[in-house]
Amino acid sequence: MANYERLKRQIQRLPLDEKQALKEWLTGEIESELIAPDVENKAGREVVKTAKEGRTTYQAELVRCGKPNCRCADGESLHGPYWYGYRKEKGKLKSWYIGKKIPKQLTED
Repeated sequence: MANYERLKRQIQRLPLDEKQALKEWLTGEIESELIAPDVENKAGREVVKTAKEGRTTYQAELVRCGKPNCRCADGESLHGPYWYGYRKEKGKLKSWYIGKKIPKQLTED
């Protein structure tokens, strides 16, 4: 909390135009954290379905396993689809494996 108080005092000393610029920047930062990110396709994957909820983007993806003798090696018959979640945290895109089944909250109406 000491860092917050120190930062607050520093901001209070800024001239109005710098406070305005800081406000605009901070608003953009907050909004980018609250919006579900657009996700670029990863190499060796094919996106089958995309859904967004809150701050998270969910994607069903067909994937290559990486084994040289597997049926997916030629890219014709990929594995899946498997569901992945994507979210921006502290400006970085984080992803995680969900599984073969669609997330429950995306099926409820």
